[in-house]
Amino acid sequence: MTIKKLTLIVAAALSFSAAADWSVNSEQSSLNFVSVKNEVVAETHSFKELTGKLTSAGEFSVAIPVMSIDTIIPIRNERILEHVLAAKEYATINAKGKVDSKVLTGLKTGDSVTVDQKLDLTLLTQSQSLTAKVKVTKVSDSQLVVTTVAPIMLDVNKFKLNAGVEKLRELAGLNSISPMVPTTFSLVLVK
Repeated sequence: MTIKKLTLIVAAALSFSAAADWSVNSEQSSLNFVSVKNEVVAETHSFKELTGKLTSAGEFSVAIPVMSIDTIIPIRNERILEHVLAAKEYATINAKGKVDSKVLTGLKTGDSVTVDQKLDLTLLTQSQSLTAKVKVTKVSDSQLVVTTVAPIMLDVNKFKLNAGVEKLRELAGLNSISPMVPTTFSLVLVK
């Protein structure tokens, strides 16, 4: 084999590797949200499972199984699943969007960039377009980390979840549950 052929094979392999799709590593990724009850008591909750991918074209999708919710209190998990997230009818919360190709191609190993990333979030039957300030870090040629720089402020009223939240408030005997839900995530993507 000539040097020229070897160079072409290596170049083709590298360009294929650069164009490969990325998958969310569920075990290393996290999604957290905060609920505020009675105007002063804030509690952090999470979803324990996330799946998703980022294509070489920059399109991403993330699916969050609602049954993976963890509020640390089993009865609260059950009530949220039944009254707020309608888990029997809607198995996942979905987010999708497109990353600017400059973000993906311009990063060298060890580099980070902060961007305002647009995404479409679907909860039950309602979708909202949101902007998340995220930091993208290229850890290696086979690993990216995407984290929120600031919480995404989700308004349950915009997703028509207010009746379920009101039922939750009533069952828990609370004076109030804030409709604003600060949400953060850290996604580890691997090739």
